[in-house]
Amino acid sequence: MRPDRYRWVLACNLFAILTVSSGLGFYNLSVYMHALTAQRGFSVASISSAVGLFFLTGGVAGLVTGRLLQRSDARLVMIVGAVFSACAIACIGHIRAEWQLYVVYALFGIGYTGISVLPATTLITRWFDPGSRPVALSFSSTGLSLGGVILTPLSAVLLERWPIELATPLLGGIFALSIVPIVWFGVRSFPDVSTAGAPSPMRRGTAFALAIRSRFFVFLTLGYLLAMGAQVGTIAHMYTRGVAIATPLQASFAVSVLATLSVIGRLIGGFIIGRVSIKKFALATVVGQLLGFVVIGAAENATQLWFGAGLFGFTVGNLLMLQPLILAQAFGVMDYPKIFSLSQAVSTLGIASGPVLLGAITASHGYLMAFLTFAALSGVAFALIAAAGPVPEGEPAR
Repeated sequence: MRPDRYRWVLACNLFAILTVSSGLGFYNLSVYMHALTAQRGFSVASISSAVGLFFLTGGVAGLVTGRLLQRSDARLVMIVGAVFSACAIACIGHIRAEWQLYVVYALFGIGYTGISVLPATTLITRWFDPGSRPVALSFSSTGLSLGGVILTPLSAVLLERWPIELATPLLGGIFALSIVPIVWFGVRSFPDVSTAGAPSPMRRGTAFALAIRSRFFVFLTLGYLLAMGAQVGTIAHMYTRGVAIATPLQASFAVSVLATLSVIGRLIGGFIIGRVSIKKFALATVVGQLLGFVVIGAAENATQLWFGAGLFGFTVGNLLMLQPLILAQAFGVMDYPKIFSLSQAVSTLGIASGPVLLGAITASHGYLMAFLTFAALSGVAFALIAAAGPVPEGEPAR
C-alpha cells in the first residue's frame, strides 16, 4: 500500500488501539478504585497511592520506551505493553494485600506506557507532515476519549454486578485480544523514504541534547507537570467524586460526559490548530481546565457535576494532544521519541502525585478544597507555559 494511503490506515488502527487501552486502562482507573474499595475494603488513600505509582512507573518506563521506539520495531514494543497491561488488569481482581496492590499497579504502569500516547504520537509524528499532523493526531487520539465513553461505563456495570475476581480477568482478556492483532497486522514503524537525494524526514529536527536545555522545553515541561497532574488526579477521582453526591450510574455518566466532551473538544482542536497560535490555544485550554475544577468541586448534585465534567472534559483531549504537537513543531522528528518521553516523564511526576494529592486533601478538607487547590495549580501552569516564550520552529509546516 502506498505510504500516503497507509498513513491514514495507521491513524485508524491507532484510533482503535487507543480506544481499548484508555477505556480499560486510563479511564477505568477510577472504576477499579471504587471496586477495590467496595469489594476489598482498601482505603481511597492507599488506592490513590497505587494509581500514583501506576503513573510514576509509567513515566520512568517511558524513558526506555522512547529509546526503544527510536531503534526497534514499534510493534514489539506495543505488543509487550499490551500483554503486561492485560496481565495487570486480570490480576486486579485477585489483590488481597496492599503490597500486591502496588506490585500490580506498577506492572500496569510499565505496560500501559508501551500501548498508549508515546508510541501513538511517535508514529503519527513520523508518518504525517506538520500540516496534516494535527488532524491525524486529533482523530487517532480521539480513541483515548471514546474508550471512556463506551468501555468505562460498561466496565462499571460489569464490576457492579460481578465479583471483581471474575470481572477483571475478562477485561484483561478483552484488552489483549483486541489490541495485539491490530498492532501485529496494522502497524508499521517507519515510512519508506525513496526520493533519491532527498534528506530523510527522520533526520530533520533539533538534537536531543540541545532541545532539553532550551528555555522553551524546560518551562513547557514544568507547566505540563502541574497541568497534567491536576488533570489526571481529577479523572482518577471523577467516579468517586460522583458517588459522593449521586448514584453510581450517575457517577459513571459523569465519566462518560467527560470523555464525550473530550472527543468533541479534541476534534475541534485538531482543525483549530494551524489556524491560530498553538501556544495561545494551549493557554486557553489550561484556563478551561481551571474553570472546570471550580465547578466540579462546588457541585452539589448530578446535574452540576455533569456540567463541570463537560467543561473539564472539553479541555482534556486538547491538553493531552497539544504536548506532543508543540514538541514536534518546536524540535522536529529526528529525536522526537526521546524528547517527548523525557517531557512526559517529568510531567508524570505531577501525574503520579495528582491522584494522591487530591485524595489526601479530600480526606482532610473535602472535595471543594481539593478542587480549588487544583484550580490554583492550573493557574501556576498557565504562568509557566506563558513564560516559555515563542515556539521554536524546529520543523516548520510545509
